[in-house]
Amino acid sequence: MLVLTRKKGQSLVIGRDIRVVVVEVSGDFVRLGIEAPPEVAVFREEIYRDVQEENLTALVTRELAAKLRAQVEPGSKQDQGRRWRREELYER
Repeated sequence: MLVLTRKKGQSLVIGRDIRVVVVEVSGDFVRLGIEAPPEVAVFREEIYRDVQEENLTALVTRELAAKLRAQVEPGSKQDQGRRWRREELYER
């Protein structure tokens, strides 16, 4: 990890397009300003972790839904071409 010391009003540059400015220092808190192109996502770390977890949950849910759909939709491998009666679907 690169550790840099900056004072209020000073900045650092990441790559060619990202600039981080120390806007305010107050006690244990530092307020940062970040200038980045719109295609660069900038998150607080705890928000980033939440987004990643939500994405993983959505992916697993989509995959599970597809597997369940394949088991009950007419024409699926388990269906073997026959039509299920409504009662049979609920028995599964």
